[in-house]
Amino acid sequence: MTKFYSLLAAVALTATVSAQTTVVTDAFTYTGALNANGWATHSGTAGQLLSDGSKVSLIAGNSEDVNKAFSASYALTNKADYSATINVANATGLATGGEYFLMFGGTAGANVTTLYGRLYIKGSATGYTLGILNNSGGTANPTYGTEIAYGTPANIVVTYTAANTATLQINTQTLLTNSTGTGAVPANLASIAIRQAGSATSGTGNVSIANLVVRTYSGTLAIGDVNATKATLVKNTIVSNEIIFGAAAKVSVYNTAGQLVKTAEVTDNSKLNVSALPKGTYVVTGLVNGQAVSQKVIKK
Repeated sequence: MTKFYSLLAAVALTATVSAQTTVVTDAFTYTGALNANGWATHSGTAGQLLSDGSKVSLIAGNSEDVNKAFSASYALTNKADYSATINVANATGLATGGEYFLMFGGTAGANVTTLYGRLYIKGSATGYTLGILNNSGGTANPTYGTEIAYGTPANIVVTYTAANTATLQINTQTLLTNSTGTGAVPANLASIAIRQAGSATSGTGNVSIANLVVRTYSGTLAIGDVNATKATLVKNTIVSNEIIFGAAAKVSVYNTAGQLVKTAEVTDNSKLNVSALPKGTYVVTGLVNGQAVSQKVIKK
């Protein structure tokens, strides 16, 4: 444990204090088209996304995508997050395989094509499930939470970091972490974007978004320290039957489909038996010293 605490002490000494800045606030208190109220249409049929005075509603089968520029473009040296209240009345139009509908944009205005910290949604006969994807590229599989009954609001916070990791907090569910996308980390984040996708029967469905707030954090995320913390979480990234841990944490193991396959509370130098898991790639997530970290392991 001495080595682990020495690492944390070094991180604490070299970290830069973060200052939080709110760069977007939209409670949707106006009525009418978003693109007439500070948002820009960058794809699809303009004018489809409407606010009713308290929320904006995506409509199954519609195509308009919009974005709202930050008050100042943010150089991604640390992290940014957005919070909102999500609700879905029923399964109409929701894809069972998932679609993303809320995320950061690398640019703002009429041309937004690079998207980060993507909030996903999928539906079943009984409820909707939210998930998170950090980025595109490679084998990018969202990590999903627990199903929520239709008509039940979900208060969410999505965080995207300079380490190309995204987290999602949904109500009181376990924090979700995703780093499966291998696309390049953007130099800047410039907007928050809403996306409508798919068809009237299989897409982003009828989703409402309320109380949207976006924040950025100054200072530098010490990438070397983040990587060191990840290395401390899992000691052996190539495993046969056991994962060896170098830090105490409550950990979750996900397969490449984003399914939770194992959970445990581990201690420094403890081992987790994964002999029953099929061979393949997994993502191990955990909370170390208040920092959500994830690490890929390969079971041979």
